[in-house]
Amino acid sequence: MIEDEESVVGSLPAPLKGDILFGPGAESQTNACIAQWDADWAYSVGFRRAALYLAEKVCECGSDQDNLIYPIVYLYRHNTELVLKAIMKSASRLLDRTISKPESKTLGRHDLWELWQMVRPLLDPVCERAGDPPFPAADMEGVESYIKQIHEHDPDGQRFRYATTAASKGARPAASKPSLSPDLRLVNVRILAVAMEKLADYLDGIESWFGDLEDAKRQWQHQHRD
Repeated sequence: MIEDEESVVGSLPAPLKGDILFGPGAESQTNACIAQWDADWAYSVGFRRAALYLAEKVCECGSDQDNLIYPIVYLYRHNTELVLKAIMKSASRLLDRTISKPESKTLGRHDLWELWQMVRPLLDPVCERAGDPPFPAADMEGVESYIKQIHEHDPDGQRFRYATTAASKGARPAASKPSLSPDLRLVNVRILAVAMEKLADYLDGIESWFGDLEDAKRQWQHQHRD
């Protein structure tokens, strides 16, 4: 191709070999600090805020909802997954229990329902050990209902990430099928975002409280160390 020949993409600027993608820029307000002190928190909060920003954009403009619904659901779902995993680890430490090998495998996967089934039995024992009443049954039923609905449409965290998913074992190698059920036709972004923010607030509240309990436990252990 000669130098003045136009690219097949027209006059659009092309990526250059010397461009640096990961590094600081002259505008300090747009330089993002990569969290080294509490990366788990930064990841989970980042996914949630990104989902909310996209949902607010759709609701304000009334456009792009057909395209942005996929990242919105994916981001909210991933936030839920990360927080449930954090709660599981924190609860285990508070109860002085070792996470089993099967539990470790579940923590390495993306199944929200399995995560919730591990987390739920640990919540009330933590309350009991802290000298507090158990979580209200209606609250737990609500959280479980939300997680079950998410799991129904996205059992592995991939259904809003990819348009197709691999077919069942034994099918021909190239076989694939739509990721989402054909019965799922409409999702109201505002309703979804309001619900997911409620779920995120509740789970964040549990994670934060468990974190405070862990801090108090460490302080007590330090004070009573021989």
